[in-house]
Formats: sequence, C-alpha cells, structure tokens
Amino acid sequence: MDCPLGHGALQQDSHAGIEVAVCDICGGEWLQRDQLTALERATVNDPVVLAGTLEYDANPGARACPVCAKKMYEFDYRANPLEIDACPDGHGYWLDGGEESRVREAIRQRARDLNRAASAEATFGGFMSKIRGQLGGKGRH
Repeated sequence: MDCPLGHGALQQDSHAGIEVAVCDICGGEWLQRDQLTALERATVNDPVVLAGTLEYDANPGARACPVCAKKMYEFDYRANPLEIDACPDGHGYWLDGGEESRVREAIRQRARDLNRAASAEATFGGFMSKIRGQLGGKGRH
C-alpha cells in the first residue's frame, strides 16, 4: 500500500498495541474500521461513549484509497472539527500525521461531555423530586 499523499510505501507499525500502516515521511496512518475502533477503545473503553455516529458532513475528497485507488471522501469525525478521509468501499480511514492524537482527544472530550450531561441530569432529577415532594405535602386542589 502506498501513502495517499504520494510519499511511497506505507510501513507496518504498532501504536498503542494496534497494528497500522504508517507513512515514514508524513506520519499519516491507514486504519481499517476495527483498528479505528480499537484506537477509540484503547483511549476510552465505554460503550456509551463509543456509540453513535462516526461520520458527519461527508464531502468528496481528493485523495485515493491506498487499497482500491477510488477517491476517498472526507468527513467530520464524531461531529468534531477533525476531518478524516475514508474509502467509499469501506477499506479504511486515513489519518494525517498528528490526527491520531486528535482522535484520542476528541473521544476523551466526548466521554467528559457525556459524564457531565449525566451528572447534570441526575442533579436536576433530584431537584425535581424534591420540588414534587414539597408540592405534594401542601395539598393540591
């Protein structure tokens, strides 16, 4: 497989225990779907955080898939301002150099946001229960 940016052959490497194809020149990485999922799980192993839509706002891209040479499309990773390239036939995803760390940070932020939302819901639920209890004790007509 060759780098979609034209830098030559991709080399097999292990990142966080996940085998990926890497470009030694630009640092880009080719990941299959299960490898991207493994990267997310290695960062935050919570099925609630990992659920949901991966691809938002897909647009035609200019790069060719290193597996089938079809033009890939670009999408916003999990509704973040992080554009990732994907093969239209599902062969995999191209992460430009440095995007792996941005994927990790995006999934960490998603976990923080979901935890914050759950905490706020629980607090609000407790508040509403208290209000209902106070209203119930005063008699209703």
